[in-house]
Amino acid sequence: CGEPMSEIIPGTTDAAVEKHVPVWTVENGIVHVKVGSVEHPMLPEHYIEWVSLHTKQGNQRKELHPGEKPEVCFALCEGDEVEAVYAYCNLHSLWKA
Repeated sequence: CGEPMSEIIPGTTDAAVEKHVPVWTVENGIVHVKVGSVEHPMLPEHYIEWVSLHTKQGNQRKELHPGEKPEVCFALCEGDEVEAVYAYCNLHSLWKA
């Protein structure tokens, strides 16, 4: 595009925290992620595009689409640990838990 790149700094808290910051739990080697402590809208004009899991051993990413629930699951290998979970909102950018 010819434009210089700029770093995206993920939000971790703000007035809209209930809709954007991922909430995750691990149960039997499965990471369950919900976007927001209050479910984020998934409308064509405002939705979570993707969720990314960062672990000690690597990264996993899942795409979401309007109309779907803002929830995903990831499998962890034995001995792996979650380092961060990111969610990207088409209107409000990157969020980290």
